[in-house]
Parts: sequence; C-alpha cells; structure tokens
Amino acid sequence: MVQVTAAPDCGNAPKKQVLRDVTVALAERDTEKLLSAVADDVEWEIVGRRTVHGKSGFAAAVTAAAERQAETLRLDSILTHGSEGAVGSRMGFPGGGGMRCCDVYAFSGHGKTAKIKRITSFWIEA
Repeated sequence: MVQVTAAPDCGNAPKKQVLRDVTVALAERDTEKLLSAVADDVEWEIVGRRTVHGKSGFAAAVTAAAERQAETLRLDSILTHGSEGAVGSRMGFPGGGGMRCCDVYAFSGHGKTAKIKRITSFWIEA
C-alpha cells in the first residue's frame, strides 16, 4: 500500500475526492477502482508516450504506465471546477527515484456521479 500525504480538504467537493481516489488508485495500480471511475469511451493521453481510447485500452495502459509500484504519493494540489479538474502530485519509488505528475481531467458532466471522460497526463522522471 502506498503511503499518501495530502493537505486536509474542506470535504465539500465530491470531485476532489474522486480525483484523490483515482490518483491513489493509479499509484497502487488498482485497475478495478480506476475502471469504475471512468466512462466507457474514456480517452487517456500520456503526453509524449501514448494515447488510448475506451476502457480496455485504458486498463492495458494502466498496467504499462505504472511500471513500478510507488512507495509514496504526495498530493500537492487538487483543483476542480465544473466538469474539469487537475491533480499535481509526486510519486517516490522503492530504492530511490520518483516522478512528478500533473493529470488534467474532464468529466462527462457537472453532477456528483459524472465519470471521467478524458485524462491528459504530464509525467516527468524526477
């Protein structure tokens, strides 16, 4: 299990919690949890690496993208407004090394139960 560090939140922003949970699930390579949060026609672009479409492509990309199991995850910022959001984070790996991440999300709507329709990820080895 990944050790997660995050600033306290007001608890009144449901999409912030969704994005927090998705980021933790990605660090833990929890494909089942990730698939429950995305729309059937999800699009995920990992800038400079690949773009996938649909849940099956997304599931395969999660496995390929998360090459190493993260040991630590620091959530620096989670921002949401309307049907969009972004997460700035840092992952640390066992034995050293890490990754700085910025993931930008678009939801299928404004409601609390809206699924993630698009993710654009900017990942840099640190």
